[in-house]
Amino acid sequence: MEVKATVDEAVGIGKEIYGFWGKLAKMFGGNPAPVQAAPKPVAKKKAFVAVDETKVMADVVSQLTEFFKLQEQLADHIRTEEEKSKNVYDPNANLMEAALKRVMAQDQMAALEVTIRETMVYQSPPEMGALYSKVFEMRDIIKQEQENARLKEEVKERYRLWQRREAKRQFLLKEAYLAGTAIFLLYIWMWLLYIRK
Repeated sequence: MEVKATVDEAVGIGKEIYGFWGKLAKMFGGNPAPVQAAPKPVAKKKAFVAVDETKVMADVVSQLTEFFKLQEQLADHIRTEEEKSKNVYDPNANLMEAALKRVMAQDQMAALEVTIRETMVYQSPPEMGALYSKVFEMRDIIKQEQENARLKEEVKERYRLWQRREAKRQFLLKEAYLAGTAIFLLYIWMWLLYIRK
């Protein structure tokens, strides 16, 4: 039941991402609909409408940010399920159901990545330039920075653990010296008592 609940949660996140994706696609101009050849009536000149490019770009960035947060949640959910499967034994687990749901979540993730790439490449406003390549280059830079920070944290944690072990070892060593000294002094005291008699 727990596996079913977590997979249902993953499917819910996927649906939420697809709903979000629909909003994003509408913002970029929507999915291309089949074009029917029909005579176009001559349109009257439309009044000039001022578009705030900064606002449009900010909206696109906020929508993409929301999408990537949802995508990261789905990826975290998939990783959590994989870790749970590797480390927690569930005798009542339906393996086929879990496998099917995990494959569906991974397929949704792959489809979302393709969709976002196509949207960022083909449907983003020209003012934003090569948005996809710039974002993913920056993501790789940030990923490397985060990996370096994680490694530094691990080094600090290992050093703290080493310090604790070293302090415990020093304490035990001092106790051994103290016990040895006490035994030696007791031996000398007893030897002196024996000599006095």
